[in-house]
This record gives sequence, C-alpha cells and structure tokens, in this order.
Amino acid sequence: MAKKIIPRGSGAELARLLGLTDRRVRQLADQGVLTRQAEGDYVLPDAIEEYYTYKYKADEEVDYMAEKAKHEKAKREMAELELQKRRNEVHEAENVRIVMSDMLSNLRSQLLGIPAKMAPRLANRSADYIADELICEIDDRLTELCDYSPNLFSDEALEGDDDGQENS
Repeated sequence: MAKKIIPRGSGAELARLLGLTDRRVRQLADQGVLTRQAEGDYVLPDAIEEYYTYKYKADEEVDYMAEKAKHEKAKREMAELELQKRRNEVHEAENVRIVMSDMLSNLRSQLLGIPAKMAPRLANRSADYIADELICEIDDRLTELCDYSPNLFSDEALEGDDDGQENS
C-alpha cells in the first residue's frame, strides 16, 4: 500500500488557491482561523476547509422561531400604534409641532393685541378696575389653549388648514 501524501504549501501558495493576499492569509493564521504547521507551512486541504468554514459560518446561529416571534411582535406593535392613531390616542410628532406652533403664534398675536384693544376701555379708570379687566381678558385668551381636541392633530384637520378652512 502506498503512503498517502498530504499536500502542503506555503502561505503564498494558499493565498493563490484562495484568491487572497499573502498578508490576509497571515492575518487569518494569527487570528486562529487557519492552522499553520510548526514548519510554517499549511496542510492545504485542511486550510482551505478552515477558510471556507470561517467565511460562510454565521456569527450566531439564527433561531428561526425566535426571529419569527420578534417579527410578529414588531407587526403587533405597529398594528397597535396604527389603532391608537385611528382612535386619536397618539399623534404624529410633525402634526403636534404644526398645531402647537399655530396655537402659540395665535396666542402671541392675541396677547400683543390686548393693549390696543383695552386702552380705550380702560382710559381714566381706577387701578383696580384696570387690573380686573386685564385679568379677565388674559384669562379669555389663555382659556383658548385649554380647548384641546384630539381632532386638531389629525391629518384631515391639518389639510383643512392648508385649504383655508378652520379646525373645529
């Protein structure tokens, strides 16, 4: 019976067979991916097998059922969020920004208009009367901020604003 010859080769030969650079082969050997023999060469069939096992192995074994469970959970959360949006329990951040900016700029305009509106009514009045009237007027303006309605944040209401219509 003939003695079986195990093909051995240098790093450069292995690199040529794998389509890599000699430097990359040395890096893989240093990382422990490829087994270098004591003489500094490689057992070519073993090294090729080690390389392809390394190259095509997953970093983590994928558990199909766990991945499917995560996917189903994500779908459920998306459906719950969509349901909350339809019930006006949650709102798009951009819609909230638009509505709040509009409300606050409107409030600012109204507050800045108070002096011009109230000056003729308050002329030659007592300080107590002026204070009471101003407090009432400011309270009226602030009360408008309390008129929260989830419908203000709906896409339909915001589109109505763009068409020149008012929100109810």
